[in-house]
Amino acid sequence: MQVKTFIDESLPKALFKAKQDLGDDIVIIESKEIRNYSGNPGVRMVQVTVGHNPKKKVKKWIPPRVDESGVETKMKAPKKSFSEIAAAYGRPAAQKPRPAPAKKKAAPRGEDSNSFDTMISDILNRKPKELDKEKVILDEIASLRAEIKQLSQKAEKQEKAAPPPRVERPQAPPSLYNEYPEPYATIQEQLKESGVQDDLAYALVNQAFLLNEGRRDVSGEHVQAQIEKEMRAMLRTYNFKSRRRKGKQRVVLLLGPTGAGKSTAAMKLAAHPGMYGNQKTTILSTDPYGPSEALKAFARMHETDVYEEKDIDQTATILEKYKKSDVIIVDTPGKSPFAPNQLEKWEQYIKILKPTDIFLVMSVGADLKDLVLLCANYLLVKPTGIIFTKFDETTQPGKVFSILDVISLPVVAFGDGKRIFVDTQEGKPEYMFNKIFGAKTGEA
Repeated sequence: MQVKTFIDESLPKALFKAKQDLGDDIVIIESKEIRNYSGNPGVRMVQVTVGHNPKKKVKKWIPPRVDESGVETKMKAPKKSFSEIAAAYGRPAAQKPRPAPAKKKAAPRGEDSNSFDTMISDILNRKPKELDKEKVILDEIASLRAEIKQLSQKAEKQEKAAPPPRVERPQAPPSLYNEYPEPYATIQEQLKESGVQDDLAYALVNQAFLLNEGRRDVSGEHVQAQIEKEMRAMLRTYNFKSRRRKGKQRVVLLLGPTGAGKSTAAMKLAAHPGMYGNQKTTILSTDPYGPSEALKAFARMHETDVYEEKDIDQTATILEKYKKSDVIIVDTPGKSPFAPNQLEKWEQYIKILKPTDIFLVMSVGADLKDLVLLCANYLLVKPTGIIFTKFDETTQPGKVFSILDVISLPVVAFGDGKRIFVDTQEGKPEYMFNKIFGAKTGEA
Protein backbone atom coordinates (compact mmCIF):
# COMPACT_ATOMS: atom_id res chain seq x y z
CA MET A 1 0.00 0.00 0.00
CA GLN A 2 1.24 3.45 -0.90
CA VAL A 3 0.87 6.16 1.80
CA LYS A 4 0.71 9.81 0.84
CA THR A 5 -0.07 13.10 2.65
CA PHE A 6 -2.11 16.04 1.34
CA ILE A 7 -2.60 19.51 2.90
CA ASP A 8 -5.35 22.06 2.25
CA GLU A 9 -7.68 24.54 3.98
CA SER A 10 -10.31 21.88 4.83
CA LEU A 11 -10.75 18.10 4.90
CA PRO A 12 -12.97 17.96 1.75
CA LYS A 13 -10.42 19.97 -0.23
CA ALA A 14 -7.55 17.75 0.95
CA LEU A 15 -9.54 14.61 0.01
CA PHE A 16 -10.33 16.13 -3.37
CA LYS A 17 -6.58 16.55 -3.96
CA ALA A 18 -5.98 12.95 -2.90
CA LYS A 19 -8.63 11.59 -5.29
CA GLN A 20 -7.30 13.74 -8.11
CA ASP A 21 -3.85 12.24 -7.58
CA LEU A 22 -4.58 8.63 -6.57
CA GLY A 23 -8.14 7.97 -7.74
CA ASP A 24 -11.30 7.10 -5.84
CA ASP A 25 -10.00 3.88 -4.24
CA ILE A 26 -8.25 5.48 -1.26
CA VAL A 27 -8.33 4.79 2.49
CA ILE A 28 -8.11 7.62 5.05
CA ILE A 29 -5.43 6.75 7.59
CA GLU A 30 -5.20 9.98 9.59
CA SER A 31 -6.41 13.59 9.50
CA LYS A 32 -5.35 16.46 11.74
CA GLU A 33 -5.11 20.25 11.93
CA ILE A 34 -1.71 21.92 11.48
CA ARG A 35 -0.57 25.49 12.00
CA ASN A 36 2.20 27.69 10.54
CA TYR A 37 2.22 25.89 7.23
CA SER A 38 4.85 27.40 4.93
CA GLY A 39 2.36 27.90 2.11
CA ASN A 40 -0.07 29.90 4.33
CA PRO A 41 1.48 31.40 7.49
CA GLY A 42 -0.93 32.14 10.25
CA VAL A 43 -3.71 29.93 8.86
CA ARG A 44 -4.77 26.58 10.21
CA MET A 45 -4.66 23.84 7.59
CA VAL A 46 -5.86 20.24 7.47
CA GLN A 47 -3.41 17.42 6.80
CA VAL A 48 -4.84 14.09 5.67
CA THR A 49 -2.86 10.88 5.18
CA VAL A 50 -4.35 8.32 2.80
CA GLY A 51 -3.44 4.86 1.59
CA HIS A 52 -3.74 3.55 -1.93
CA ASN A 53 -3.28 0.15 -3.58
CA PRO A 54 -2.17 0.72 -7.18
CA LYS A 55 -3.47 -1.78 -9.70
CA LYS A 56 -0.90 -4.29 -10.81
CA LYS A 57 -0.01 -4.05 -14.46
CA VAL A 58 -0.12 -7.40 -16.28
CA LYS A 59 2.86 -7.76 -18.49
CA LYS A 60 2.29 -8.78 -22.05
CA TRP A 61 2.64 -12.54 -22.27
CA ILE A 62 5.19 -13.80 -24.76
CA PRO A 63 4.96 -17.46 -25.79
CA PRO A 64 7.92 -19.55 -24.64
CA ARG A 65 10.50 -20.84 -27.02
CA VAL A 66 10.63 -24.61 -27.46
CA ASP A 67 13.97 -26.03 -28.47
CA GLU A 68 14.54 -29.25 -30.38
CA SER A 69 14.62 -31.38 -27.22
CA GLY A 70 11.17 -30.20 -26.16
CA VAL A 71 12.37 -27.98 -23.26
CA GLU A 72 10.72 -24.56 -22.88
CA THR A 73 13.01 -21.54 -22.52
CA LYS A 74 11.89 -17.90 -21.97
CA MET A 75 12.87 -15.36 -24.52
CA LYS A 76 11.63 -12.02 -25.73
CA ALA A 77 11.33 -12.89 -29.41
CA PRO A 78 11.75 -16.11 -31.41
CA LYS A 79 14.93 -16.41 -33.32
CA LYS A 80 13.84 -19.39 -35.43
CA SER A 81 11.83 -19.17 -38.58
CA PHE A 82 8.05 -19.31 -38.50
CA SER A 83 7.87 -22.78 -40.00
CA GLU A 84 10.30 -24.15 -37.38
CA ILE A 85 8.31 -22.66 -34.48
CA ALA A 86 5.03 -23.88 -35.92
CA ALA A 87 6.42 -27.39 -36.36
CA ALA A 88 7.78 -27.35 -32.79
CA TYR A 89 4.41 -26.33 -31.33
CA GLY A 90 2.61 -28.84 -33.49
CA ARG A 91 4.51 -31.93 -32.43
CA PRO A 92 5.04 -32.23 -28.64
CA ALA A 93 2.77 -29.53 -27.22
CA ALA A 94 -0.62 -30.81 -28.35
CA GLN A 95 -2.63 -31.92 -25.30
CA LYS A 96 -5.04 -34.23 -27.15
CA PRO A 97 -3.87 -36.72 -29.74
CA ARG A 98 -5.28 -36.00 -33.10
CA PRO A 99 -5.63 -38.41 -36.00
CA ALA A 100 -2.98 -37.86 -38.54
CA PRO A 101 -4.45 -36.16 -41.55
CA ALA A 102 -4.31 -37.89 -44.87
CA LYS A 103 -1.19 -37.13 -46.70
CA LYS A 104 -1.90 -34.83 -49.53
CA LYS A 105 0.37 -33.16 -51.85
CA ALA A 106 -0.04 -29.58 -50.80
CA ALA A 107 1.95 -26.46 -51.24
CA PRO A 108 4.26 -25.39 -48.42
CA ARG A 109 1.82 -22.59 -47.58
CA GLY A 110 -0.86 -25.13 -46.64
CA GLU A 111 1.51 -26.85 -44.27
CA ASP A 112 2.38 -23.51 -42.67
CA SER A 113 -1.29 -22.62 -42.23
CA ASN A 114 -2.11 -25.93 -40.53
CA SER A 115 0.90 -25.55 -38.21
CA PHE A 116 -0.16 -21.97 -37.36
CA ASP A 117 -3.65 -23.12 -36.26
CA THR A 118 -2.06 -25.76 -34.05
CA MET A 119 0.29 -23.21 -32.50
CA ILE A 120 -2.56 -20.77 -31.66
CA SER A 121 -4.60 -23.55 -30.09
CA ASP A 122 -1.63 -24.56 -27.98
CA ILE A 123 -1.04 -20.95 -26.81
CA LEU A 124 -4.66 -20.62 -25.70
CA ASN A 125 -4.41 -23.89 -23.76
CA ARG A 126 -1.30 -22.61 -22.02
CA LYS A 127 -2.91 -19.43 -20.57
CA PRO A 128 -1.04 -18.33 -17.42
CA LYS A 129 -2.66 -19.28 -14.13
CA GLU A 130 -1.95 -15.83 -12.65
CA LEU A 131 -4.45 -14.23 -15.00
CA ASP A 132 -7.11 -16.71 -13.92
CA LYS A 133 -6.44 -15.93 -10.25
CA GLU A 134 -6.66 -12.18 -10.83
CA LYS A 135 -9.89 -12.63 -12.71
CA VAL A 136 -11.39 -14.58 -9.79
CA ILE A 137 -10.32 -11.85 -7.32
CA LEU A 138 -11.76 -9.10 -9.49
CA ASP A 139 -15.02 -11.01 -9.85
CA GLU A 140 -15.28 -11.39 -6.05
CA ILE A 141 -14.60 -7.66 -5.52
CA ALA A 142 -17.24 -6.76 -8.11
CA SER A 143 -19.80 -9.00 -6.39
CA LEU A 144 -19.00 -7.46 -2.97
CA ARG A 145 -19.44 -3.95 -4.34
CA ALA A 146 -22.74 -4.93 -5.87
CA GLU A 147 -23.96 -6.32 -2.51
CA ILE A 148 -22.83 -3.16 -0.65
CA LYS A 149 -24.63 -0.98 -3.20
CA GLN A 150 -27.83 -3.02 -2.82
CA LEU A 151 -27.66 -2.78 0.99
CA SER A 152 -27.12 0.99 0.91
CA GLN A 153 -30.02 1.47 -1.51
CA LYS A 154 -32.22 -0.65 0.72
CA ALA A 155 -31.24 1.38 3.81
CA GLU A 156 -31.99 4.66 2.00
CA LYS A 157 -35.43 3.43 1.02
CA GLN A 158 -36.17 2.41 4.60
CA GLU A 159 -35.11 5.83 5.92
CA LYS A 160 -37.33 7.61 3.40
CA ALA A 161 -40.31 5.35 4.10
CA ALA A 162 -40.12 5.49 7.91
CA PRO A 163 -41.35 8.77 9.52
CA PRO A 164 -38.83 10.53 11.79
CA PRO A 165 -39.24 9.57 15.45
CA ARG A 166 -40.57 12.21 17.81
CA VAL A 167 -38.08 11.32 20.51
CA GLU A 168 -35.56 13.93 21.58
CA ARG A 169 -32.22 13.16 19.96
CA PRO A 170 -29.10 13.29 22.08
CA GLN A 171 -27.33 16.58 21.49
CA ALA A 172 -23.97 16.25 19.80
CA PRO A 173 -21.03 18.09 21.34
CA PRO A 174 -21.19 21.69 20.06
CA SER A 175 -17.44 21.68 19.40
CA LEU A 176 -18.00 19.30 16.49
CA TYR A 177 -20.22 21.78 14.69
CA ASN A 178 -18.49 25.00 15.74
CA GLU A 179 -21.73 26.09 17.44
CA TYR A 180 -21.62 26.78 21.15
CA PRO A 181 -24.31 27.50 23.70
CA GLU A 182 -24.37 30.68 25.73
CA PRO A 183 -22.24 32.27 27.07
CA TYR A 184 -19.58 30.71 24.80
CA ALA A 185 -21.25 31.87 21.58
CA THR A 186 -21.38 35.53 22.70
CA ILE A 187 -17.69 35.60 23.64
CA GLN A 188 -16.73 33.87 20.39
CA GLU A 189 -18.63 36.54 18.45
CA GLN A 190 -16.88 39.27 20.46
CA LEU A 191 -13.49 37.82 19.53
CA LYS A 192 -14.36 37.65 15.83
CA GLU A 193 -15.76 41.18 15.72
CA SER A 194 -12.62 42.53 17.39
CA GLY A 195 -10.41 41.13 14.61
CA VAL A 196 -9.31 37.78 16.04
CA GLN A 197 -9.16 35.24 13.23
CA ASP A 198 -12.01 32.72 13.13
CA ASP A 199 -9.80 29.69 13.73
CA LEU A 200 -8.05 31.30 16.69
CA ALA A 201 -11.36 32.47 18.19
CA TYR A 202 -12.73 28.97 17.80
CA ALA A 203 -9.64 27.45 19.45
CA LEU A 204 -9.86 29.81 22.46
CA VAL A 205 -13.59 29.23 23.01
CA ASN A 206 -13.25 25.49 22.44
CA GLN A 207 -10.51 25.32 25.08
CA ALA A 208 -12.79 27.03 27.63
CA PHE A 209 -15.68 24.76 26.61
CA LEU A 210 -13.56 21.64 27.20
CA LEU A 211 -12.21 22.95 30.51
CA ASN A 212 -15.80 23.39 31.70
CA GLU A 213 -16.69 19.91 30.37
CA GLY A 214 -19.40 21.42 28.18
CA ARG A 215 -21.39 22.82 31.11
CA ARG A 216 -23.89 25.57 30.32
CA ASP A 217 -24.42 26.75 33.88
CA VAL A 218 -21.24 28.84 33.91
CA SER A 219 -21.21 32.63 33.85
CA GLY A 220 -19.89 34.74 31.03
CA GLU A 221 -17.33 36.29 33.39
CA HIS A 222 -15.97 32.83 34.22
CA VAL A 223 -15.61 31.86 30.54
CA GLN A 224 -14.04 35.24 29.72
CA ALA A 225 -11.51 34.77 32.53
CA GLN A 226 -10.52 31.36 31.14
CA ILE A 227 -10.07 32.80 27.64
CA GLU A 228 -8.06 35.75 29.00
CA LYS A 229 -5.75 33.26 30.70
CA GLU A 230 -5.04 31.60 27.35
CA MET A 231 -4.53 34.99 25.67
CA ARG A 232 -2.23 36.12 28.48
CA ALA A 233 0.06 33.19 27.68
CA MET A 234 0.21 34.35 24.05
CA LEU A 235 1.03 38.00 24.89
CA ARG A 236 4.40 38.21 26.63
CA THR A 237 5.34 41.65 27.97
CA TYR A 238 8.83 43.00 27.28
CA ASN A 239 10.68 43.37 30.59
CA PHE A 240 12.55 46.71 30.71
CA LYS A 241 13.80 46.20 34.27
CA SER A 242 15.64 42.96 33.51
CA ARG A 243 17.40 44.64 30.54
CA ARG A 244 18.79 47.55 32.56
CA ARG A 245 22.45 47.10 33.48
CA LYS A 246 24.44 49.70 35.28
CA GLY A 247 27.32 51.19 33.32
CA LYS A 248 26.28 49.61 30.01
CA GLN A 249 24.88 51.74 27.25
CA ARG A 250 21.82 50.43 25.40
CA VAL A 251 21.42 50.91 21.64
CA VAL A 252 17.87 50.39 20.41
CA LEU A 253 17.23 50.00 16.68
CA LEU A 254 13.67 50.68 15.43
CA LEU A 255 12.66 48.91 12.19
CA GLY A 256 9.38 49.05 10.34
CA PRO A 257 7.64 49.90 7.07
CA THR A 258 6.91 53.43 5.93
CA GLY A 259 4.18 55.12 7.97
CA ALA A 260 4.25 52.65 10.87
CA GLY A 261 5.05 55.44 13.37
CA LYS A 262 8.71 54.77 14.22
CA SER A 263 9.54 58.43 15.03
CA THR A 264 6.52 58.69 17.32
CA ALA A 265 7.42 55.37 18.93
CA ALA A 266 10.97 56.64 19.57
CA MET A 267 9.64 59.72 21.38
CA LYS A 268 7.19 57.64 23.43
CA LEU A 269 9.95 55.22 24.49
CA ALA A 270 12.13 58.17 25.56
CA ALA A 271 9.29 59.85 27.49
CA HIS A 272 7.53 56.96 29.25
CA PRO A 273 8.77 56.51 32.85
CA GLY A 274 8.31 52.73 32.70
CA MET A 275 10.52 52.49 29.61
CA TYR A 276 13.45 54.91 29.11
CA GLY A 277 11.89 58.06 30.60
CA ASN A 278 14.04 58.00 33.75
CA GLN A 279 17.33 57.58 31.84
CA LYS A 280 19.44 59.94 29.77
CA THR A 281 18.23 59.16 26.25
CA THR A 282 19.36 60.30 22.81
CA ILE A 283 17.38 59.86 19.59
CA LEU A 284 19.36 59.57 16.35
CA SER A 285 17.41 60.26 13.16
CA THR A 286 18.92 58.52 10.11
CA ASP A 287 16.21 59.75 7.75
CA PRO A 288 17.82 61.20 4.60
CA TYR A 289 15.47 64.20 4.88
CA GLY A 290 16.52 64.93 8.45
CA PRO A 291 14.57 64.86 11.75
CA SER A 292 10.86 65.56 11.54
CA GLU A 293 9.33 68.70 13.02
CA ALA A 294 7.71 66.53 15.67
CA LEU A 295 11.15 65.26 16.81
CA LYS A 296 12.51 68.81 16.95
CA ALA A 297 9.51 69.98 19.00
CA PHE A 298 9.89 67.00 21.35
CA ALA A 299 13.56 67.84 21.91
CA ARG A 300 12.57 71.34 23.03
CA MET A 301 9.87 70.07 25.45
CA HIS A 302 11.67 67.05 26.92
CA GLU A 303 15.15 66.43 28.22
CA THR A 304 15.97 64.25 25.25
CA ASP A 305 18.63 65.06 22.69
CA VAL A 306 17.67 64.59 19.04
CA TYR A 307 20.44 64.50 16.44
CA GLU A 308 20.70 63.85 12.74
CA GLU A 309 23.12 61.14 11.58
CA LYS A 310 22.78 60.42 7.87
CA ASP A 311 26.20 58.76 7.54
CA ILE A 312 25.67 55.66 9.65
CA ASP A 313 29.07 54.26 8.60
CA GLN A 314 30.79 56.59 11.07
CA THR A 315 29.73 54.43 14.00
CA ALA A 316 32.86 54.76 16.08
CA THR A 317 32.57 58.52 16.15
CA ILE A 318 28.81 58.36 16.73
CA LEU A 319 29.07 56.11 19.79
CA GLU A 320 31.96 58.17 21.11
CA LYS A 321 29.97 61.37 20.59
CA TYR A 322 27.00 60.11 22.62
CA LYS A 323 28.81 57.91 25.12
CA LYS A 324 27.29 59.85 28.03
CA SER A 325 23.78 58.74 27.06
CA ASP A 326 22.34 55.71 28.83
CA VAL A 327 20.13 54.85 25.87
CA ILE A 328 20.51 55.61 22.17
CA ILE A 329 17.35 55.11 20.08
CA VAL A 330 18.06 54.87 16.34
CA ASP A 331 15.10 55.93 14.19
CA THR A 332 15.63 54.26 10.77
CA PRO A 333 14.02 55.40 7.49
CA GLY A 334 10.79 53.66 6.52
CA LYS A 335 11.48 50.93 3.98
CA SER A 336 9.50 47.94 2.74
CA PRO A 337 11.12 44.59 3.57
CA PHE A 338 10.20 43.48 0.05
CA ALA A 339 12.42 46.17 -1.52
CA PRO A 340 15.55 44.89 -3.33
CA ASN A 341 18.65 44.49 -1.13
CA GLN A 342 16.77 45.77 1.91
CA LEU A 343 17.85 42.83 4.07
CA GLU A 344 21.51 43.63 3.31
CA LYS A 345 20.97 47.25 4.41
CA TRP A 346 19.47 46.13 7.73
CA GLU A 347 22.34 43.73 8.29
CA GLN A 348 24.73 46.62 7.65
CA TYR A 349 22.97 48.74 10.30
CA ILE A 350 23.17 45.86 12.78
CA LYS A 351 26.82 45.11 12.01
CA ILE A 352 27.86 48.74 12.47
CA LEU A 353 25.68 49.76 15.44
CA LYS A 354 25.64 46.39 17.25
CA PRO A 355 22.29 47.17 18.93
CA THR A 356 21.33 45.61 22.23
CA ASP A 357 17.67 45.56 21.14
CA ILE A 358 15.84 45.53 17.81
CA PHE A 359 12.18 46.58 18.01
CA LEU A 360 9.71 46.10 15.17
CA VAL A 361 7.14 48.89 14.80
CA MET A 362 3.86 47.75 13.21
CA SER A 363 0.64 49.67 12.61
CA VAL A 364 -2.48 47.66 13.44
CA GLY A 365 -4.33 49.74 10.88
CA ALA A 366 -2.78 47.61 8.11
CA ASP A 367 -4.28 44.42 6.67
CA LEU A 368 -3.71 41.31 8.76
CA LYS A 369 -2.17 39.26 5.93
CA ASP A 370 0.20 42.10 5.09
CA LEU A 371 1.20 42.42 8.74
CA VAL A 372 1.96 38.70 9.02
CA LEU A 373 4.08 38.77 5.85
CA LEU A 374 5.93 41.89 7.01
CA CYS A 375 6.69 40.35 10.41
CA ALA A 376 7.85 37.11 8.77
CA ASN A 377 10.39 39.07 6.68
CA TYR A 378 11.59 41.15 9.63
CA LEU A 379 12.20 37.96 11.64
CA LEU A 380 15.31 37.43 9.50
CA VAL A 381 17.10 40.15 11.51
CA LYS A 382 16.17 38.47 14.84
CA PRO A 383 14.17 41.24 16.59
CA THR A 384 13.84 41.22 20.38
CA GLY A 385 10.42 42.88 20.66
CA ILE A 386 7.48 44.43 18.79
CA ILE A 387 5.61 47.73 19.19
CA PHE A 388 2.00 47.99 17.96
CA THR A 389 0.89 51.48 16.95
CA LYS A 390 -2.16 53.37 15.64
CA PHE A 391 -4.89 51.57 17.56
CA ASP A 392 -6.96 54.69 16.99
CA GLU A 393 -7.04 53.85 13.25
CA THR A 394 -8.59 50.38 13.46
CA THR A 395 -11.82 48.77 14.62
CA GLN A 396 -10.18 45.31 14.87
CA PRO A 397 -7.50 45.43 17.56
CA GLY A 398 -7.80 41.68 18.11
CA LYS A 399 -5.61 41.05 15.07
CA VAL A 400 -2.68 41.54 17.48
CA PHE A 401 -3.29 38.05 18.87
CA SER A 402 -3.45 36.57 15.37
CA ILE A 403 -0.02 38.11 14.70
CA LEU A 404 1.45 36.94 18.02
CA ASP A 405 0.11 33.46 17.31
CA VAL A 406 2.55 33.37 14.37
CA ILE A 407 5.65 35.36 15.40
CA SER A 408 5.64 35.04 19.23
CA LEU A 409 7.65 38.18 20.11
CA PRO A 410 7.51 40.09 23.43
CA VAL A 411 5.28 43.18 23.20
CA VAL A 412 7.20 46.37 24.07
CA ALA A 413 4.40 48.96 23.95
CA PHE A 414 0.99 49.92 22.53
CA GLY A 415 0.42 53.26 20.80
CA ASP A 416 -3.10 54.68 20.67
CA GLY A 417 -2.47 58.10 19.10
CA LYS A 418 0.11 60.84 18.57
CA ARG A 419 0.02 62.33 22.07
CA ILE A 420 3.48 61.45 23.33
CA PHE A 421 2.88 61.64 27.08
CA VAL A 422 -0.64 60.15 27.09
CA ASP A 423 -1.22 57.69 24.24
CA THR A 424 1.39 55.15 25.30
CA GLN A 425 0.88 51.94 27.25
CA GLU A 426 3.26 49.20 28.25
CA GLY A 427 2.78 45.91 26.42
CA LYS A 428 0.55 44.31 29.04
CA PRO A 429 -2.42 42.00 28.29
CA GLU A 430 -4.91 44.16 30.23
CA TYR A 431 -4.71 46.82 27.52
CA MET A 432 -5.83 44.29 24.88
CA PHE A 433 -8.55 42.82 27.10
CA ASN A 434 -9.98 46.31 27.50
CA LYS A 435 -9.91 46.78 23.70
CA ILE A 436 -11.61 43.44 22.95
CA PHE A 437 -14.09 42.95 25.78
CA GLY A 438 -14.78 46.63 26.44
CA ALA A 439 -13.96 46.59 30.13
CA LYS A 440 -10.75 46.55 32.08
CA THR A 441 -10.26 43.18 33.77
CA GLY A 442 -7.91 41.87 36.38
CA GLU A 443 -5.70 38.88 36.11
CA ALA A 444 -7.49 35.60 35.49
